[in-house]
Amino acid sequence: MNAVFEQVEKQCEEELERESETYRKIIREEHTLLNQYPFLSTLADGEEITESMELTMEELKALSRFLALEDDRRGIEAVKYFLLGGRCALEMMELLGIV
Repeated sequence: MNAVFEQVEKQCEEELERESETYRKIIREEHTLLNQYPFLSTLADGEEITESMELTMEELKALSRFLALEDDRRGIEAVKYFLLGGRCALEMMELLGIV
């Protein structure tokens, strides 16, 4: 079942990369922030934080922007997952002769 989810996730991301300039801009900006602020990778990868961090105002703004971008990206992906599911359901109904 995991392979199915991975395949759908990959299809979703590939289609969004091709179809959505907004999605591409979000991905580019996320990568820029990850490269510019290495501590974001620790948070994004879900690594365990083992010691306290003191962040500058600039780093806090970067964190805030990164979280906003993540939220936007996930929202776009959620809509795409929904649409992919609908498309697959329609294809299945056509194969079964229901539609």
